[in-house]
Amino acid sequence: MTSHDIAPAVVFRAYVYAVDPTPHQIAILRSHVGGSRFAYNALLELVKDNWDENDAKKRAGFDLAKDDLIDTSHFSLLYLWAELRDELAPWWSENGSSTYNDAAKRLSAAMANFRKGRSEFPSFKRKGQGGSVRFMGRVVRLKDSHHLRIARVGEVKTYESMRKLYRHLERGTGRIVAATVSERSGKWRVSFTVQVTRDIPETRPPERIIGVDVGIANLYTGATPDGEQILQVANPRHFQCAEKKLAHAQRIASRREGPKKGVDPSKRWRKANTRVRNIHTDVRNARSNLIHETTSYLAKNHDVIVIENLNVAGLVKNHVLAKHISNAAWGEFARQLEYKTKWYGSTLVRVDRFYPSTKTCSRCGTVKATLSLDQRTYECRTCGLTLGRDHNAAINLARMGLPGTSSGTGRGGEVSPGCFGTLVHPGEASTEALFIGA
Repeated sequence: MTSHDIAPAVVFRAYVYAVDPTPHQIAILRSHVGGSRFAYNALLELVKDNWDENDAKKRAGFDLAKDDLIDTSHFSLLYLWAELRDELAPWWSENGSSTYNDAAKRLSAAMANFRKGRSEFPSFKRKGQGGSVRFMGRVVRLKDSHHLRIARVGEVKTYESMRKLYRHLERGTGRIVAATVSERSGKWRVSFTVQVTRDIPETRPPERIIGVDVGIANLYTGATPDGEQILQVANPRHFQCAEKKLAHAQRIASRREGPKKGVDPSKRWRKANTRVRNIHTDVRNARSNLIHETTSYLAKNHDVIVIENLNVAGLVKNHVLAKHISNAAWGEFARQLEYKTKWYGSTLVRVDRFYPSTKTCSRCGTVKATLSLDQRTYECRTCGLTLGRDHNAAINLARMGLPGTSSGTGRGGEVSPGCFGTLVHPGEASTEALFIGA
């Protein structure tokens, strides 16, 4: 690719690293996490009491002024905390200002989502294992490729090299916007939100097209428009494989002396629950690694990638398949393809969720009225095609990415290969053929 085919662009990237704080630093970080949680709950309680009071006045027939309601914008909540912090939290100066800015920003976002109908009314955050706090600006800086400095915490070592991020900062092609320090399963990590100037290649011509069908038996099945299967990733079933081990760990944890009001949990309870959390962490990391490997391979090696625009939130309402669909993480797969195709110059095409890719014969275009999940082989009574149902669906999806199709790249050209039948077998419960032979 020549230099004129590449254009610099500013994008936001996340860099996540495991860190190794000392016991003293862990105590300080937990103070920041707890301070953010306390400020969030305190502000939420003020907002909730104010809303309940005004709601009661409204039901009683009183007229309400606009100033009667607490403004839930980010800076209004931050100013409210500054006014009341001496009364609510006399110890507030032990933590940095970013701690309370994080609480106000999170609550403001939660209230905005509630007003727009995207979520329920925010709930109070309970004290428990783990948590996170977000630092803005230069509160977190990199000292070198293996150490970062956090204000009021000090110099913290990372388990792995940060040279890729460090080089961006050295060259001036990267700027740290924020850093989130979080604890999960007793392990600490830092996630940087970085504004990076990187070379974005121009969108490549649609020469290498692949349709990817997601499933449960086979996680990903990819095929070209001419029918060649070039990708098949079996479902490793990470969670199902860990269920027996997880159940054993949970039984042990249930027999330990847990926390009670005014009583701390026993050390054996802490250790048992750490084992449970570690199993969940291993499953999550294995699932994430497989998705990253697959999406990177697709975005780098194919010009057009066609997937279905699935309603995952609706699919998981099926109580029989909900666990398997959640474990497959189809939504995360599509999300990663969305930004990786932009990075590598490929194109992502989302086919309408009602397009019958699985029920349509990839040879003659006949569409079955029904196709149960236990039928893993697609058999067409019109043309006699016998093919794996996932492979058949992937071919149909790939043809939707051809130039000139309704959901394709729109560069012109034939809709699809002209080798489709025109008749429907009278014994086949189907609709009319989608494609007519030329």
